[in-house]
This record gives sequence, structure tokens and C-alpha cells, in this order.
Amino acid sequence: MRITGHYYVHQLLGNAEFAAPEVIKGTPVSLATDIWSLGVLTYVMLSGVSPFLDESSEETCMNICRVDFSFPLEYFTSVSQAAQDFIRATLQMDARWRPTVATCLLHPWLQPHYSNYSKIPLDTTRLTAFIERRSHQNDVRPLPNAKCFIVNRNAMGT
Repeated sequence: MRITGHYYVHQLLGNAEFAAPEVIKGTPVSLATDIWSLGVLTYVMLSGVSPFLDESSEETCMNICRVDFSFPLEYFTSVSQAAQDFIRATLQMDARWRPTVATCLLHPWLQPHYSNYSKIPLDTTRLTAFIERRSHQNDVRPLPNAKCFIVNRNAMGT
């Protein structure tokens, strides 16, 4: 880990799918980087699928750096628009546009008096399958040259 001012730069460990674009690119990170991860975790917990995961680490990194995600109806039919709005707010490319922790806590979706929340319990079958798949992976290994995925792809004009 390298400290620069109030930001940190460190090697990407584990699976790229939870990493913010700045981690993938090897640029300084801040508290807003954790807000990105909160958004990914929220997406996974509500849907049971990962928003950026693709066939390879390279494609996953590219999806993250393009902020290429959606809310497929097959996974989000019972997820409120407020919850989806919360996820959108946290998954901003520019870390300066991500909400702070305090702002996240004030989001209508997290308010106990929010009247438009779904009374239908979430189907956790896909989340259970997601957790089971993840339990067979070794998440504490460096992802080599994640930054080069982006640099090389950008150099090719894609």
C-alpha cells in the first residue's frame, strides 16, 4: 500500500467484481471507494447476482470501468425503485459523485418510515447459490495487472 496525501493506492486483491474503478485503474482510493463496494454488495444481496461479473477477470474489469450494469427484470421484479436508486447513487464512475456514508443513511430506501417498500419477502434462492459458488473460490490472491487490462484495451481503441 502506498500513501499519497489522504488517498491510498494498493494492489487489487481477490475478485475484481467488488472493486471500484479507481482500484482497477490503480489510482488513489478514498472512503468513496468503499461506497462503491457497498453498492455492489447491495446489488448482490437484493438480486443474488453480480452486477459486473463476466466470463473473465479482464471483462469484469472492463464492465466496472465502463460502469456497465443494469437491473434485469428477472432478478429485480420485487426490488423497489428506491433500492435501485440507492444502488445507482453508489455506483458512480466519479468517486466525487458517490454519496457519503451519512448521505447513504439518509436515503429514502433506508428510512424505516419509507412507505413504498415492498412487503413481499425477497427470494434469497439466488443469493444462497451466489454464496455457495463464492465459497469455492480463493478470494485472497492478488489479481495481477488489473490496470493493464484497462490500459491495453484503451490502447486498442475499445
